[in-house]
Amino acid sequence: MSGRIVQMAPRVLDIGDAASYLAMSVGTFRTQVLPHVRQIALSARRRGYLVSDLDRWIDQQAGGGTKLPASANPWDMMS
Repeated sequence: MSGRIVQMAPRVLDIGDAASYLAMSVGTFRTQVLPHVRQIALSARRRGYLVSDLDRWIDQQAGGGTKLPASANPWDMMS
């Protein structure tokens, strides 16, 4: 083991983090975003939201209407 610390970006966010990721309140997230993204069952009572779905939603809101392929990583396109 090299002793290096590796940080990985999460693929799934809970509702509070998902709302923060999109710079909105949880209430706004529930009304504006929740109907348009998949909910992932994290446990019997917890739901999560894929970052890729959130990115796709915000891209559509930006007017591009561009749908990213499910496997696309938006950071890869920044070069």
